[in-house]
Formats: sequence, C-alpha cells, structure tokens
Amino acid sequence: MEHRVAILEKSFKKLDGKLDVILNGITGLKEDVSILKVDVSGLKGDVSILKGDVSGLKEGVACMRGKVETLPTVELFAALSQSLGQLSGHVHTLPSAAAFGELKGRVDSLPTTAKLASLLAIAVGVIAIFNKWPKVIDTIFGW
Repeated sequence: MEHRVAILEKSFKKLDGKLDVILNGITGLKEDVSILKVDVSGLKGDVSILKGDVSGLKEGVACMRGKVETLPTVELFAALSQSLGQLSGHVHTLPSAAAFGELKGRVDSLPTTAKLASLLAIAVGVIAIFNKWPKVIDTIFGW
C-alpha cells in the first residue's frame, strides 16, 4: 500500500506542477480578458459614434436624392435642344447689322426736343397770325 501511496504522491506532484502552469496561464488570461474589456468598451464608444455618423450620412443621402430627383430629365434636355434649334432659326431671320445701322441713322436724324419745340412755336405763331390776319393787315397797311 505504501508503494501505491508513493506512486499516487508522485503523480500528485506532477499534477501540482501542471496545475501551477495552468493557474499561471489562467492569470495571464485574466489580464488579457481585462485588457479586452477595456478595448471592447472603447469599441462600443467608437460604434456609437459611427452610428451617429451613419445617421448623418443617411440624412445627407436623402437630401441628395431629393435634389437629384429635381434635376432635368433627358427628355427635358431634348425638348430644350429642339427649342434652341427653333430659336436659332428665328435669329437667322433677324435684320443684319447693316440694316440696324441704317435704322440707327434714321433715328439719329429725327428732330430733337429743342427742334420740336421750335417747330411747335413757329406753328403756334403762324396760327396766331392767321387768326388775327385782319388786324395784321390793318396794322401794316392802315386800312
């Protein structure tokens, strides 16, 4: 029996050494787990920040979608192009620069306000003379 007890004691000594190694490993694991806890809590904060950023991006994308939906369509650009073609045709039918120059000369030759006032004064004078013609003749010739 002593022999058996000695074998058992020897086995327990081996087990004690192995248990010490396991306990040291567990202590290292505890330290690693505590470091991981700190890292995970930091990651949780980062994730919450990212959630806020993503919600801001969602709002921005929705805003951009609204703006893109109001942009002109291909059909509208085609209609505008056709309208521009029609306007180009109308522009070619306008008078030339020489014709506008001739018109400018005609406008420049029109009487100015002073000329019109002088002509009006002369016309009023002539009318007054015609209205008073008998007195004018009497005054001049004494009749």
